[in-house]
This record gives sequence, structure tokens and C-alpha cells, in this order.
Amino acid sequence: MLASRARTAVPVLVLGLLVTLLLVFPARLAAGQALPDGHGERTYRAVRVDTPPVIDGDLSDPVWQQAEASADFVQQVPDQGAPPSERTELRVLYDDDALYVSFYVYESDPSARTRTMLRYRWDSIWRLDDVIRFSIDTFHDHRRGYAFSFNAFGTKQDAQLDNGTWLSSWDEVWDVRTRREEDGWSAEVRVPFRIIRFPVGDQEQVWGLQIERTLQRTNESIQWVLEPPGFSLSRLEYAGHLEGISGLQPRRNTQVVPYVAAGGSRLLTGATEGTADIGVDAKLALGPALSLDLTYNTNFAQVEVDDQQVNLTRFPLFFPEKREFFLESSGLFNVGLGQDLQMFFSRRIGLASGQPVPLLGGARLTGKAGPFDVGVLTTQTESTADSPSTNLSAGRVRWNVGSRSYLGGMVTTAATDATAKHTVAADGRFWLGRFLRAEGFVGVLAGQDGSSHPTAFSTALVYDQDLWGVTARSFGVDDAFDPALGFVRRRDLFRHEARVRRGWRLNRTWARKLDVSGDFSYLTNRQGALDTRERFVTVRNELASGDVVRFTVQKSLDRLEATDDPFVLHPRKGILISPGFYEFTYWSLAYQGFQGRAFTASVEARGGGFYNGDRSSLNMSGSWRPSPHLALSGDYQINDVQLPQGAFTTHLQRVRISVPITARAVADAFVQWNGLTQALNTQVRLHLIYGRDSNFYVVFADHQADVDGRLTEQSRALQTKLAYRWYW
Repeated sequence: MLASRARTAVPVLVLGLLVTLLLVFPARLAAGQALPDGHGERTYRAVRVDTPPVIDGDLSDPVWQQAEASADFVQQVPDQGAPPSERTELRVLYDDDALYVSFYVYESDPSARTRTMLRYRWDSIWRLDDVIRFSIDTFHDHRRGYAFSFNAFGTKQDAQLDNGTWLSSWDEVWDVRTRREEDGWSAEVRVPFRIIRFPVGDQEQVWGLQIERTLQRTNESIQWVLEPPGFSLSRLEYAGHLEGISGLQPRRNTQVVPYVAAGGSRLLTGATEGTADIGVDAKLALGPALSLDLTYNTNFAQVEVDDQQVNLTRFPLFFPEKREFFLESSGLFNVGLGQDLQMFFSRRIGLASGQPVPLLGGARLTGKAGPFDVGVLTTQTESTADSPSTNLSAGRVRWNVGSRSYLGGMVTTAATDATAKHTVAADGRFWLGRFLRAEGFVGVLAGQDGSSHPTAFSTALVYDQDLWGVTARSFGVDDAFDPALGFVRRRDLFRHEARVRRGWRLNRTWARKLDVSGDFSYLTNRQGALDTRERFVTVRNELASGDVVRFTVQKSLDRLEATDDPFVLHPRKGILISPGFYEFTYWSLAYQGFQGRAFTASVEARGGGFYNGDRSSLNMSGSWRPSPHLALSGDYQINDVQLPQGAFTTHLQRVRISVPITARAVADAFVQWNGLTQALNTQVRLHLIYGRDSNFYVVFADHQADVDGRLTEQSRALQTKLAYRWYW
């Protein structure tokens, strides 16, 4: 009884600490949240126009001469604050309907420009191409905003920014056109006001504004407002000011996207099945700060399959969400600790016992209400032979305090006609200085019998800047903590961890930035018995070329209790790790090639102990983009495990081929072979974009597995999906 009370008291104390930080020390919090040096020193005044520019990439339109050209950019890296190697000019206009931004991008050698891919949209563009990116913080709260990126081809990417998180799943309708010039290239961007949220009123507004240009051939980053090295465009508190915007009224943003899907599949039994489906997605703007998304008879036929993984641990793997409906605004619902624990994990929606479950529909409401960020998501699954119809819902609120801190709460529920399972969580992040923050969360699961309340919690103090980083964290999970809509990698634990990192910006050919870090993790079960201990040291060296070399030495101790589930390391060979204490040391050496080149390669080698034996691993990956119409990438992983109870070797191979026929027509192929599960998976997708961001997909999927020494077809399917976007 005393132990139970003690375990229950821990999350209560954690929550009390969070509330105390907010209520008892408001002055300290306010003082600690002073905005970074240089914030707001850069100001640009937008000009209202009656006749907007024609968006065609040609900046000779006279209307652009009404706006002042701003060209005072500086280097972020490699030489912080130095003049950039290339000149960039910015102009901003607006009218009642949209924001217009133009850039003239000077290049001393246009033939050396990195333009690796011709596509309509490409979420990886900012890492691989010479790119212009700009962000706007419309509420000027340094928390949430929008980012727009594009290259010289007009390939674009858009994203939502949420408390330092970049959410590239946000795909909206906006325009960018580019034009190649003798001394560089020009771009015109139109951002309709109907796709963004902003304050309403006749008074002049101040928005946050930041612009960043990357030159991959010189590994150079150029910014309008200088941010510390290592910080990205998503840190809105460093942005400058966009002034002069006034008289805006909320624009109606109603989008309706009906779809028709049809296809057929063949299973291992030889049975064939044809399918035909219709459904609809919709987006509605509810005032200036709220958005409602609706979906009926949701279909995810176009979603790329998961990357295969080889699991040599005794814990479940984490697979990221790829479905668009659940990705948009997903940062708002993020409560937890990365891949260790998530209170809301949308992959739990639409799956039951590992099998897909059709979704009847769902709704998501997100936005701002005064000082609060709010979000509500609800879905209803269909009834199947293995699972009853279930309502899966989450509600989220964040109270924004000061300039960057917040205190939040979340409720999740999974309910059928017969049962209901609820989880309540609270979290907070409090900035105590420019780089220092305290953060934590606590989650409580309502017991099925109403008497027990399993919990999980985390508290941390984090100091993180370019050259120094220190983290101290405590993390605990009850054995019975299993949130209805969450992910828990490991239960019955107390974990204490610390990390210290020291960096040096040497700006030499052999070392642009050198980092040395040490990590320590000590994990016990809830009764205090040692379970896992890890200590490792890492040296990471970023070269001036952008290549990275990393060396790590790790010493681990792992204890398996006899009461634990058996650790089946190789199911096909029946190799198990027996209960006991295991202490082993291993090393890894990695080279990561700079991704801004047309051809890049990476390799990582690992060797050393592995439980009561040894393990050697080699991971190799590479990509080649010989032209804007072809991209090839692949990776190969091999693990050689030698144990007294048996030896085995695993192979994992993945190959991706992308062929942009035009910017609006792309064919992709993805082939994977997992030697541990003896499975071969193939997916081929043809994606056509027509009209105003409407989509047509043809998707072929094939799954084969080794049966009695030969590959045997398990399933094969061909799906088509046609969606048309209406908006007004």
C-alpha cells in the first residue's frame, strides 16, 4: 500500500512542480524570457497596392518598384555576421487578398547552382538544393507561424511552425514562379490570406519575418536576421519585424476535396477482391484563428509504406506517422518524450491488433483562443470481425505564458459501446533564460476498475546553445501504463539521465565545428532494482565541406528478469537471450556525406560486445541525382551476431527510384528486403497533379515472404485514387 501511494505521489509532485514554476515565480519566468539579442532590429515595411503583381517570376512589373528593396543579409555559417558571398534582394507587397514576396537571387556562377529535382512539392528540398525560405509569424507571439521554401525550378515546400517544431505535412494552395536570369534567378510568391490565420482589425499589425538562403555548393547559410549558429528558421523568437500591414479581414477558406478510389487485391489464398470507395475531406476557416478539418470514409491508398527495420532489441519499434490527415497540426498534440513515450500517437488510429481498420470519418479543430492554443481531434472506426466500432478522441490545450513558455493539458479516450479508456496528461515548458528551460509532463491512466491509476512522468532541465549543451532528466513509467491512444516503448522503469556537450567552431577545412559529448543513463524498475545502465562518449566533427565524421564508444549493462517476456532475438531460428546480467562495450565509426551534392554516400561501422556474444554491423547509404528528372537512393544494413546459443546474419536493403516526368507528374518505386523476417516489399506510385492542387494516384503494392526456402506471394494490390479540390 505504501509503495503504491509513493508511486502515485511522484506524478502529483511533478505536476505540482510545474504549477509552482508558473505561479510562484512569474517574475523570474518573465525575466528569463527576454527576447534574443537583435530581435526586432531588422524591420521591413510592406506596401499596400491596388493592383497586384502578375505572378510569373518576372520582376519587371512596375508595381514592384513601390516596395523598397532590402539586401542587407548576413552569413549565419560559416562566418557568423560576415557579408554573404552572394547578394539577395527582398520586396514585400500586399492587398486585400494576399501577401506578395519577391526575391532576386544573384549568383556569380549560375552554372554551379544546385538544382537537383524538378517537382511540384518536395519536403526535402531545403536540405538538398539551393533554396530560399521565409517564415511569417502572423500573431507575433514567437510560437506558431508559417514557412515557405522554393528553389530555382519553383519546386516548393510549405510548413507550419509550432514552438520550434517544423511540420512539413502542411500542404496548402499558394503560388511561386521563378525565372532564370544571366546573373542569377528571380522569384515571385503569392500567399493568399485565406490559408493563414492572423489578427483582425484596422490597426496596423506587426508580424514576425525571417528569410534564409542556402548555398549548397559552399555549405553557406545567409539570413536576413542573424540567428546563432545551429538555430533554424523555426525559432520564431529570432525573427525581425514585418510592418505596414493593416485593414485585413478574415478570408473565407473553404476547401472540399471529394475522392473516388477503386482497386483490386489478391491474397495468399488466391482469392481476389475488388474495391470501390468514395469519400470527402473538407477544411473550413472558423473566424480568424480557428480551422476545422473534416474527413468522411477516409482513404489512405496513396500513403508510402513504412520503412522496414531490423529489431535487435527487446522493445517495440517506433514507426512515424505518414497519413496527411493526422500529420497536419500534429505538433500541437505532442505530449511525451520522443520515441520513448507519446501520450497521443496517431498510429493507434485505424489499427487493431496490427491489422488495418477502416475509418468512418473524423474531425479536427485547431487554432488559437486568446492566450490558448487549442486542438480537438475525434475519429470513428468501422466495426470489423476483430474489433468493434470505436471512437478515438484527443483534446489539447496550451496556455501561453510570457513570450515562450506554456502550461498544457491533454485528454485522450478510446470508447466502444462496452468499454472506455481515458488518459489525462499535463505538460509544461518554462524558459528560464535565453538558452535554459525546464520542461516536464505527467500522464495518468484511468484504471478499468476505477481503483488503480498507472502513471508516467518526466522532468528535465535543459541548457542548449551552439557550443554548450547540458541536460538532466528523470523519467518514470508504471508497469500498467498503457494509454489508449499512446505509444510506450518500455514500462516499469525509473530512468535518470544526463548529457554534457562541448562544441568548438573552428572554421577550418578539417573542422568547421567539433563537438564532444558524454551521456549517462541509469534505469531501474519501479522497485529500485538496476535494469539498464549506459555510458557513452561521442566525438562529432563537421568538415567545411559539410561532411560529418562521428566516433562513439558505449558501455552498456542490461538485466533480463526471469519474469520478463522471453527476449526472442531471432524468431525464425529460435534464438533467445536468457535472464541474467549482461555487460558489454561497443564502438561505432560513421561518415555522413553532405547531402547538398548530386552524389552523396554515408557509411557506419559498429563492432564489439552484444549480450553474451559479439555483434558487427555495417550500414551504407547513398543517393544520386544526375538530373532534375531522376533521383536514386538506397541503403544496405548488415548485422553479424555471434552468440553461444547461435549465430546469424541479417540483411536489410532499401532502394528508392524517383522519376519526375514533369513538375506535376512523378513516378516513384520503393523496394525493400528484410532478411530477418524474410520479406520482400515493393510499392510503385504514379502521382499526377492537375487543376488547382488536385491529385490522381495509381499505387501498386506487392508483398512476398520466404516460405520453405522460396519467395511466395503473400498479397498484391493495385489501387487508384482521384481527388478534386474545390475551394472558395
